[in-house]
Amino acid sequence: MKTSKQLLKVLCIGFMLVFSAGVFAQKPSNSKSVFLRVYNLEGKKISKGKLIFVNDSTLTLNRNGKKFDINFNTIGKIKTKHSGGHNVLVGALAGGTLGAIIGISTADPDAWIYSYSKSEGAYAGGLLGAAGGAAIGGVTAGFKESETYIINGDIVKWKIFKEQIMK
Repeated sequence: MKTSKQLLKVLCIGFMLVFSAGVFAQKPSNSKSVFLRVYNLEGKKISKGKLIFVNDSTLTLNRNGKKFDINFNTIGKIKTKHSGGHNVLVGALAGGTLGAIIGISTADPDAWIYSYSKSEGAYAGGLLGAAGGAAIGGVTAGFKESETYIINGDIVKWKIFKEQIMK
């Protein structure tokens, strides 16, 4: 039987997790932030990052605070949004963390039927949470609506991309 102190602890952790998400959702965005993956004419990824600037000949991306300028002549194709593996990774990290927290908070080494320590609860909860989060991330990757722009160094296709991305 759980004591009221343990139940209160679980409820507090749950409330903190639910209400902390709204704190970060309040940051206003001044510009349209589009994540792009850029591939060269041979199909090899040459850069990725958030779009800063597009003009008639150059694409500028921001990755980890560094700016990268790419001439349109070297671009084979451009894909929007992160890859599906990003969804899986984020889901696994979030699920693993949440599972470990729940495993720790529900541990009861003195239970009559199913007793486990906090470390065992963290390990099992983290493992199950990571697996579940990765599965959910894999499902959401299927619903991603990323776009692919084939440029192949063509100025006409570049201008079409520039018009579409600046909408």
